[in-house]
Amino acid sequence: MSSADAHARWEGSTSKLGERSEYKRIWNRQAQDYDTAALAVAGHTDEATLDLTARGTVDMLRATVGIEPTDLILEIGCGIGRVAGRLSQECLHWFGADISGAMLGHAAGRLKARPNITLVELSTVGLGEFPDDSLDLVYCTVVFMHLLEWDRYRYVQEAYRVLRPGGRAYFDNVPLDTEHGWSVFTASARYPFARRPAHISMTSTREELRTYLAKAGFDAARIHDLANGFIAATGTKPVAPAGPDGSSAEPAV
Repeated sequence: MSSADAHARWEGSTSKLGERSEYKRIWNRQAQDYDTAALAVAGHTDEATLDLTARGTVDMLRATVGIEPTDLILEIGCGIGRVAGRLSQECLHWFGADISGAMLGHAAGRLKARPNITLVELSTVGLGEFPDDSLDLVYCTVVFMHLLEWDRYRYVQEAYRVLRPGGRAYFDNVPLDTEHGWSVFTASARYPFARRPAHISMTSTREELRTYLAKAGFDAARIHDLANGFIAATGTKPVAPAGPDGSSAEPAV
């Protein structure tokens, strides 16, 4: 399938905005073939461009939350695994979670040569497939634009739960208060209501993202302006203070 054909299928895949929260059905539909899936999650279909953008994402993670060779890392909404090939070379193990099994099928094909990768299909919004206090870094990139606000916050809460004390979190989106962000907002607003795709891009405010992390319990919640025109919110799960006997108390969730 040509890039033009894939783009036409993506543009033509519309549904009522009220269906936006039916993420599994929506994104399985976007993953009927590889080109349509790649266009839907990354905006590109050629591997050279996908790899270039993956390098950019890894650089942003390195600059904002750090990447350690001993890290167990989870990506929320990994799609076709655009970032995994690069990032898995810099950590102990990379987990890719997505609500779309069809997207993960494409990811499995792209990543079959990497030994330290695990793909996990999410049953619903959240990270119920992952245990408490088990990961060092959780990140979510180019996903919040497709989620309702309540579901954005749910993933922030769940990231807090699955991170070890001292673990780091990263979430990004297009900001409303920039020229680029306003153009995304107005482009989406121009769709006739009845033809708005359920996966249409929606922006965030800086205060929104900062509030999610603070309310979920993260320390040192910060907003970063990124080179790609996005903003990222980062934070650290608090390390429990030592009790009277020298043991660590369990952090409150």
